[in-house]
Amino acid sequence: MNSALQPLVVENKCAQLLLTQRLFQTTPPRTLSADIKHEARYRYGDLALKTHKYIQINPKNIVFWLVFDIDDENTFSWEDKLLPPPNIIVSGLDRADSSKVVGGAHLFYAVQFVPSSNASREKPVRFLDDVKKGMTLQLGADADYYGPLSKNPLNSSWNTSFLHAHEYSLNELNNYLTKVTKKRRYDFDWSLVAESRNCMVFHELRFIAYERINYAKENWTYEQWESHLFNIAQSCNEFSSSDLPKTHPLNHSELKGIVKSVANFTWFKYSSSNNRGRAGLFLLQIKIVTTKLAQQQGAKFTHKARRTNTEEKITRAITKIQSEGKKPSQVLIANEIGMTRQAVAKYKHLLEIC
Repeated sequence: MNSALQPLVVENKCAQLLLTQRLFQTTPPRTLSADIKHEARYRYGDLALKTHKYIQINPKNIVFWLVFDIDDENTFSWEDKLLPPPNIIVSGLDRADSSKVVGGAHLFYAVQFVPSSNASREKPVRFLDDVKKGMTLQLGADADYYGPLSKNPLNSSWNTSFLHAHEYSLNELNNYLTKVTKKRRYDFDWSLVAESRNCMVFHELRFIAYERINYAKENWTYEQWESHLFNIAQSCNEFSSSDLPKTHPLNHSELKGIVKSVANFTWFKYSSSNNRGRAGLFLLQIKIVTTKLAQQQGAKFTHKARRTNTEEKITRAITKIQSEGKKPSQVLIANEIGMTRQAVAKYKHLLEIC
């Protein structure tokens, strides 16, 4: 796998922090913003980023971000087409009105700035246009979307995923537009898989599903999830260059059965939320966290688990002390469970409700 598909967050800072800083730096001081697109007007950039759903993040004559408007079900089209990962994905329901469905997702790519005014050099502007058109075609994005408004990544109305803080050059993005060979990217011994087309599709599909299920549950219905997996399965259903005894594709019913099995398991039974540290942070198939951030997440998990365990011990001690006709106190509870009174004092809210 190309190492460029594994952008690293520099300086041990969270990608979200770096990208948020970049948004405040690149958004025009006076910029268009709105809660309803056709009611956009100019506001101070800092205020607009903090308060409005839609915003213009590129100045009039400079491009800092490439934004692509795609079908919400095609949020992972960048991965399926072997394109580099976007920096930010913004999609989902309008949380201000849970009954209102807001279709589509915006993919944000942070790029090294390109002057785009009429007075700018023609060659870079044309190159920018060619790269944007190529990315639009490969992503299956809306070719009629030209901005300037996009979903505001910092507005709580949207579901926003901050993936990494790598800044792309146009040459870097352009290099991906000619890639056609897909490589297996999983730490898995494929030699153990039976020489079966069904097994091959099943394993390829389940690995992809494991990485995407968290995002899907937050943004899609089960039907959309199953439809998304079926589209992926169709791309996996190609064996012309393999060493399998049969190289022709599986028929529709076989493919549908595999998809239903994977979709059901990942949606209703599989859970990655219990993973601690690094494992729990991999929403996508790119390593988008630093060691420091992973350690922080691991520490949070451990602290939460320890606190829950202590609360259960204290609750049982309170019940036992009450059954003996005594009034629970911090000292009695501490003696009962072998903790110090100071440690028990941190959970005094449990005493207040007994």
